[in-house]
Amino acid sequence: MKLTFLGTGAGETYPGYWCECPHCTYARKHRGKNLRTNSSMVIDEELLIDIGPSCFDNAARFGVNLSKLKTLLVTHPHEDHLYPQHLRWRNTDESLLPLTYVEKMRHGGPRFTDIPQLNIYGNSFVMETLRKSLDDMEELKINLHEIREGKEEKTDGYRILPVRGNHGSQRGFSHSYIIQKDGKTLLYALDSGSYDEDQFALIQEYQYDAVIMEGTTGLNEQYGGHMCLMNNIRIRDRLKENKCLRENSRFLLTHLSPHWCPPHDWYESIVASEGLELAYDGLQIEV
Repeated sequence: MKLTFLGTGAGETYPGYWCECPHCTYARKHRGKNLRTNSSMVIDEELLIDIGPSCFDNAARFGVNLSKLKTLLVTHPHEDHLYPQHLRWRNTDESLLPLTYVEKMRHGGPRFTDIPQLNIYGNSFVMETLRKSLDDMEELKINLHEIREGKEEKTDGYRILPVRGNHGSQRGFSHSYIIQKDGKTLLYALDSGSYDEDQFALIQEYQYDAVIMEGTTGLNEQYGGHMCLMNNIRIRDRLKENKCLRENSRFLLTHLSPHWCPPHDWYESIVASEGLELAYDGLQIEV
C-alpha cells in the first residue's frame, strides 16, 4: 500500500488562521514541513480517508489524482474531516460525456469525464450530514454505507473494520479504521481520544504494518477527545507488549495542533527520541 498524507494538521491548521503565537509565527516564516493543512490520507489513489477542505488542492500539489477514487472512509462529520461541497462537484450531465471536448465546452459543467461509483463509509452522524448536504446520490454516483463498530466491510479489494473512538459528546460520533489489503494491515486512528476497552480489544486482534495516529495535543495532557504524545507512547507500548506490531512496523503521528505541538523542525526529534515518526503534508510511504 502506498500512503500519501494529503494533510497532517488539526482543525485550525498550522499555522492557525488567526494566530500569531510563537509556533504559528515560526511556521509562517520557515514554511516547509512546518505548514500543515487539515488531515487526510489516500491509499494507492483508490481509497481516501476523510475529505476535508484542502485535500484536493494538496493532492494536485503532491502529484496525486483523486478523480478515480472508489472508496471514501469518513472518521466523523466535523468539517475539517468532511467537506461535502467537494462531492457536489461530481455532478454533470452524463449525456454530454460522448461529445467532443469542444462541444462539451459549449455546455460547461464541473466534470467532462466519466468517474467510477464512489462508496462512502461512515457512521450514522456522517450519513446524516451527507444526506442533508447532497441532493441526488445517484446523479453524483455515490453509494452510502453506514458502518458499525466491529462489523467488517469489504470494498474494492479492501477489508475495513471500524473501531469506535471517544470524540465528541455523543457515543459513536467518531470511528477509527483497521484497513487490510494484499496481506498488509493499517490502523488509521484520528480524533479518537482514548479507546474503551472493548474497542481496544478489537485493535489488539491484528498485527500492523503501520499505525497512523492523531497526536493533536502533543506535549500537553490528554484533552477534549484527542490524544497527547504520552498517550501515543502508551498505546504504542501496549501494542508492542501484545505483539500487535511487526519488527519493521511504522508508527506515525498526524493531526497536529499548533498550540500543543511545536513546529515540525523542533518536534520531529522529540517524537523520534520516543521511537515514533512525525508525518507531514506530502509524505509518501510504502507499507
